[in-house]
Amino acid sequence: MKTAWIAATLALVLAAPAGAQGQGAYDVEGRGGDGQAYRGTALLENTGHNTWRVTWQVGADTARGVGLLIPEGPLLVVGYEMAGREIGVVAYAVEPDGRLLGTWTQGEGGGVGYETLTPAAGAARK
Repeated sequence: MKTAWIAATLALVLAAPAGAQGQGAYDVEGRGGDGQAYRGTALLENTGHNTWRVTWQVGADTARGVGLLIPEGPLLVVGYEMAGREIGVVAYAVEPDGRLLGTWTQGEGGGVGYETLTPAAGAARK
């Protein structure tokens, strides 16, 4: 009985940061592989058990992707396409406060960029 209780408690503790990630609007701040800073927005939509749809808007550029939440990280990994031009991938560390800390690459030239998604102020969280 004690072992079951310890296992259940441990599962809840490990799952808590993953629960911090929520559906809704996020503010995006990042830096591309070329060092150029950018800002924008992102919308995360839960599509099933640990699966997500993500849409980014940065300036005139829109990117759409699908992601998988890996609870053991917790880590959200998203493959995306930039308006039919380039494909890429981003891996976000899910922070307990709901922020997502990402490292990404896209296109044939590669390069590595970094971005932070922060829950938008006043946005409804699910």
